[in-house]
This record gives sequence, structure tokens and C-alpha cells, in this order.
Amino acid sequence: MSTSEHLGHGTDDIAYHVEWGFRREAVIWVGGRPAGLNFHPIATELYDWLLRKGQFPVFAEVDRAGPNSYRNPYTYHCSALAALAAATINDSYAIATSEEPLSPLDAEVARVRVFSEEVLYVARVCESLIKQLLHVTQIPERYYAIASLGHLLSTGCRGCRASGKQRHNISLLGSLAHRYQLCHQFEYCLMEHLKIVGRHRNLKAAHSGTSALNVRSATESRSQLMSDAKDLGDDFVHMLSHIRELETRMREDLEHAVLDGWFEPRPVGGSPSPEP
Repeated sequence: MSTSEHLGHGTDDIAYHVEWGFRREAVIWVGGRPAGLNFHPIATELYDWLLRKGQFPVFAEVDRAGPNSYRNPYTYHCSALAALAAATINDSYAIATSEEPLSPLDAEVARVRVFSEEVLYVARVCESLIKQLLHVTQIPERYYAIASLGHLLSTGCRGCRASGKQRHNISLLGSLAHRYQLCHQFEYCLMEHLKIVGRHRNLKAAHSGTSALNVRSATESRSQLMSDAKDLGDDFVHMLSHIRELETRMREDLEHAVLDGWFEPRPVGGSPSPEP
């Protein structure tokens, strides 16, 4: 990604953005013709589930076998993580509202365990949601395949570093948003929430660190879990509200591209056509 493709916003506080287009893998090909979009609106459906507006499907490995199935590997990763996050959220609520007798230590251990899982899965879901969208773009996968949430928000520009030019950071999430004039809400709102989740994950749910055990009555531990889970849940809903808007814009963009014939038929049994 050359510097000519990098778009700044006049301040060092905002990482540069990269112009991008869709690649042929943005659609599902059947019989040499586009048969569907190659990502699922998981953020949209998870957002609705959190607001108790419906359920969401879960895509398992067996679902890869169908002719119209998603070819986007991050769709399956993200779907599984969304299911795990939902199960953990349900467990958290069950523990926080349970009246089962527990010793103070057992109640506190349960609080720390389930809240650590919630923080971890919220961060991982956000990572996979972003990667699912990046996969349908021409942004090279090497930039995001093993990237953490923090690196998806801001990472050093490899091209500039290699060429010895002025160094700056690139935001892959910001790059997705830039195409749809969503930079402001992503840079100043969503990214702040994502950074908070990332810090929570690093401090409380990753490596060797965890929340401190503060042994008190079971009632107090359950009340603390309910309060912490609500705060995290509110942040999660807010993050999903932004990512689902990006999902919607990208799906509309792709649907128009297919209808307008941007994707020429792919030869059946031959070499694939070059990317547009």
C-alpha cells in the first residue's frame, strides 16, 4: 500500500486511511456467476439479539459444504465467537440473579470467571467482525490476518517503514469507514469504546492477569457482576450499532455492484478472471 493511497485527516491523532475496492471474493460464485454476498450481517443480528429483538443463526463447519455457502473464513470464526459471547452473557445473567447459596469465595470466583470470559469474547467478536469485512476488500490479508484489536485500530505503515519515508500509522477499521464518510463516528466514538474493551481484555482476561478477588458476601459479588456486565453490555451494544451500519453500507454497495455488472462472469473450469 503506497503512500499515494493513504488519506490523512490533518491531525496526528487520527491514523491514516487506505483507499480500497472490493475483490472478486466479495461475492459467492456458483456456476461462474455471483450468487450472493460473501459475508453475513453478524453485527446487525447480534445487536438485535442483545436488545431482545430476535435470534441469530450460527454457522458451523458443516455449513461450509453447500454450493451457496460462505467462502469467507472469518464469517465462520465470527459466528462461532458470537455464539460463545451470547452463551457467556446468558451465564453471567444467570449467576448474577441466582439465589443459590454460595460461599463468599465461590461467589467471587464465579464473578471473576464469567466477567473475564465476557470481556474476552466481546473483544474477540469485535476483531472478527472487522476481519470479516476486510476479507472482501483488496486490502492484503497479511495486514489483518493475525492482527489484534489494537492493530486493527492503528498500526505502523509497513510500506513507509520499508522505504524510509515519513512514518505514520494506518487504521484498517477507519479505512473501511472512510469510504462511506463514517470516519467521524468511528474515529471519535467507536474507536474509544474498542480501546476500552481492548484494555479490559489485556488487564482482566488475557495473559496472566485477572480481576482481583475481593471476597465479600455472595450478594455483593453478584451485584458487582450485574453492574460490570451491564456497563460492558452497554459498550458492546454501542459498538455493534456502529459496525452494523458499516455492514449495511458495504452490503448495499456490493448489491449495487452486482446489479450494475461490476463483477464479470467467472469462467467455469478455467482460470479466474483478474480482480477489478
